[in-house]
This record gives sequence, structure tokens and C-alpha cells, in this order.
Amino acid sequence: MRSSAVILLASIASAFAYQVTSPGEDENWTTTGPNVLTWVRVDTDPLNFTAVLTNQACAVMPQGAQVLNALVDGTLGSIVCNPPSGGWPTGSGYRVNLAADAQHLDTLLAQSNQFNINSSTTSSTTSSTQTSTGTMSFS
Repeated sequence: MRSSAVILLASIASAFAYQVTSPGEDENWTTTGPNVLTWVRVDTDPLNFTAVLTNQACAVMPQGAQVLNALVDGTLGSIVCNPPSGGWPTGSGYRVNLAADAQHLDTLLAQSNQFNINSSTTSSTTSSTQTSTGTMSFS
């Protein structure tokens, strides 16, 4: 009976902690970015966390978990993530963990749903500006 109460309280507590809202199943990242991490928190959550990119497939991330941003201000609600060393990898099965800090990457405050990082090509855009002496084009 006592263990049931502990499990119930732990479930309730975790329901009101940090929650990653993006990326996830329906929102992927790209190799060119910007890649935005969004979350919600409650007042009892720690003020800071470390964002960590992970993937269970060792072939995809042989170097292991990669810190994206350390000492993130949890009250911001979103950040643009820095690419890991070596740039953004591609593939599926990625997650972003919100870890307690850079020294405790296994102490998770939240975890995103799985998502993909897709390769994307950069394309140049052209815009024109009308000036008093004519038209200027930028590429």
C-alpha cells in the first residue's frame, strides 16, 4: 500500500515538471537550423538546465550524447540550440534531454519525443530594394 502511494506521488510530481514541446514527432530539425527547443515549466522546477542531444543508435552518434547549450535559463521557454561539435548529424531517433547540468547529464528533468534531423540544402534568396537612384539587388 505504501509503495503504491509513493508511485502515485512520483507520477503526479513528474506530470508538473519541465516538458519539452518541440522538437518532437511532428517537428523535426535540419542540418542548417536554426533549431529551436521549446518547453514549459512550473515554478518548482530548477531555474537552469543543460540541453543535450542524444540518440540510442551508436552508429548515428558514436561520440555519445552532445551538450547543445549549458546553463539554459528555464524561464525563457525557448532557445535556438547550438550545433554539436562536428555540426548537426542526420538521421532519426534523436531526443533532446533537459539535464540538471553539464556535470550530471544522466539526471534528466525532461526528454523530448523522438525526432529526425534532416539534411537540407541552402538556397540563396534574392531581394530588391527601390531607391531614389534605381533598384539594388541583393543575392
